[in-house]
Amino acid sequence: MCEMYEYQYLVGGALSFLVSAYILAKRPQTSSMKFLGLFGLVMSVWEVFTYLYRMAPDPITTAKFFLVMILTSHLGFPIYLLTLISVDERRSKRMLLLVMVPAVIQAIMMLQGDYIVSYEFFQTTSGWAYRVSSFAPLLVAAGIVFMGYLLGIVVALLVLIRRTRFRLLRKKYLILLVSFVSFQVAGTTLTNALIAVRLLDPFFPMGGIFQFLTFLSIWYALSLREKEIPLVSRGEDFAQVYSSFLTLFYNSAVGSKLGESLFRFRAFIAESELESLVAFTEDGITLKEAEEHDLAQLIDRNLAFLKDNHVGGNVVDCYLRVLKAADHILGSRFDRVVKANEDFLKVSDLVYGIREGTFLETMTEDRSLDDLNDVEACLRIYKRILLPVMDEIQGRTKEFAAKLSESQIDEVMSISDYGEVLVKKVRSIEEKKQKDQVSFLMERFNSILSWVYGELSVDSDANIEDVLNKLKLVLSLNKERAVAIGVYPSLLGTLSTRVPRSQVHKLYSDYLEELVEERTGELKEAQDSLIKSQRLTAIGEAAAMVGHDLRNPLQAIVNTIYLANKKLESSGNDEVREVLRTIGEQVEYMNKIVSDLQDYARPLNPQLAETSVHDLINNTLAAISVPSNVEVSIEIEHDLDFPKLTVDPSYMKRVLDNLAINAFQAMPEGGRLTIRAYARDSIANIEFRDTGVGISKENLEKMFQPFFTTKAKGQGLGLAVCKRLVEALNGKITVESKVGKGTTFSVKIPLEAKSTTESVVLASPLPS
Repeated sequence: MCEMYEYQYLVGGALSFLVSAYILAKRPQTSSMKFLGLFGLVMSVWEVFTYLYRMAPDPITTAKFFLVMILTSHLGFPIYLLTLISVDERRSKRMLLLVMVPAVIQAIMMLQGDYIVSYEFFQTTSGWAYRVSSFAPLLVAAGIVFMGYLLGIVVALLVLIRRTRFRLLRKKYLILLVSFVSFQVAGTTLTNALIAVRLLDPFFPMGGIFQFLTFLSIWYALSLREKEIPLVSRGEDFAQVYSSFLTLFYNSAVGSKLGESLFRFRAFIAESELESLVAFTEDGITLKEAEEHDLAQLIDRNLAFLKDNHVGGNVVDCYLRVLKAADHILGSRFDRVVKANEDFLKVSDLVYGIREGTFLETMTEDRSLDDLNDVEACLRIYKRILLPVMDEIQGRTKEFAAKLSESQIDEVMSISDYGEVLVKKVRSIEEKKQKDQVSFLMERFNSILSWVYGELSVDSDANIEDVLNKLKLVLSLNKERAVAIGVYPSLLGTLSTRVPRSQVHKLYSDYLEELVEERTGELKEAQDSLIKSQRLTAIGEAAAMVGHDLRNPLQAIVNTIYLANKKLESSGNDEVREVLRTIGEQVEYMNKIVSDLQDYARPLNPQLAETSVHDLINNTLAAISVPSNVEVSIEIEHDLDFPKLTVDPSYMKRVLDNLAINAFQAMPEGGRLTIRAYARDSIANIEFRDTGVGISKENLEKMFQPFFTTKAKGQGLGLAVCKRLVEALNGKITVESKVGKGTTFSVKIPLEAKSTTESVVLASPLPS
């Protein structure tokens, strides 16, 4: 029998865990429901450790399990209190601290050694039990805090019962109050206290049963539902329209578990400052007539609330009726309301239905569908197409609803009595199946829209030109997304065959022309790329052949010059020596032309190694002849601490050599070359800044094009080769210049560079 009593803790803990896990699995939107789920988890831990402490093998283990049990017992009530005070989502940080700080202090006191020694543990036939052996100050202080929380929860529930305007919600709170007082205060807490002071037999362990009964009562409270209020008959004046919206909002909230959506509804009423203007009865919700000059502010407050709060269902969609009614009253003042809330009106689709889509003419683009999957975006595009024409087909609403039903898409879209297009939440669909779903939706909706536009085209009262112009506006605003998922061409293709109107044909033909131009552009780019590839291949083949044929005689000339210089060492014929030096320079220049041709045309495969920027710059200046009239300065930021570069040293040397030589050639009358190195945002920057003649604006954009040069002597491959070498290291090279002021070439290399092996030409991976 005693063992059965002990197992009730495990059973109670399991049930507490299941209830709280159920609450949290529903992903509650309000903090109150989140705290309630957390309270259940803490209580389930309490029950498990209550069992463990009783079944422990020795007093020391018992004391450890008991400490966890008592900590979770005391922690549960602050969390329960937070559940109650956060019901209206208006809790402040100060209130949060006021509730949790005493709990933290209480936990610190309980972890002190003097606290646990206030208890005496003894063995019974049903396991370990405890009693208070001494009332130490820490025990008394922790007990006072504990009792404060108990009282706070009772007071909070009484306040909520008194304040709520909903009878069923008041009943729910009353159930929670009675269950808390009965099972927590008078049950678990009082029972444990009486056992601790030896006024109750320790063979009476009923805590687990009391916890189970507590959560059973919460479960019962969760299962209660408010009754929906019947919708008032459709009216035309603003008060009637607004009352219908409030009733719909209320009815969408009554299905919530512990009234959390009703709290949001109540907050909507409060933040809209409607408490004194809204009357609640069993027969309906009515808005008393409000003064006209407050209407614009009311709409602003409503839209701000709907933007910042997830109200669920089709509440936002149905706010369109309020906007339409307000438009009739406010006139031009309504334009200011729309402009001030344009972003939210786009995201919510409401702007497409206001004033029959007139406001779309002032908009340029709507990117609010970019983050949606293809199925949701498809539905929203068709919704946006329908909204501007709903007033035109109002007399055919039943036929339209029948078309939706026949097409088997009434499960995802419906039409309200006020002409609002309501899109229901689509279940999560695997990405690979979305394409099939989109194709299904397009086929059905295109058929329905063909019927809509066909009916309007033969209706003498309908302005079909205006209707088709709105279609054009909606499609243009959402064009990129509509084209991407196929709605744009599919719909226009269907309409052009079923609606004999020039506007539709023109819209479709314009799209086809754009498509042809786009495809033509793509083909031209592909052709240009092919031609460029072919040219590079030809250059590469020619360079390989010329390089092979030229380098042998060039090497022979170099060897001959070397031998001639050796023979001239004793004769001292300076005139002949100068001729040989000139021949050597021309041979070196010819060799550079061959190397540039080969480097530009052949695939690059850099061999990376850690390299010092100091070595790169010093080796560059040591390998070339610096003109006597040019001053060179080197500026390296954080000189000794400059990070190592992971590059191909031979590539970088070729690049820096070229830039240095170009700088010297740009300063024939002398000047200053500043070589600067610095690191920013994981990018190493090496700049060559000269004070030379500069480069004109029209030539600046062509500097890295192959075979472009402004020099009398040169092939125009030096900078093109530099660009390829830098890009092979995932870097970027740029140039800035002012005529008469000088030029700056900048080489940007990632500090953790990774080479890119390429076959033809590399695009630059670094941003400009």
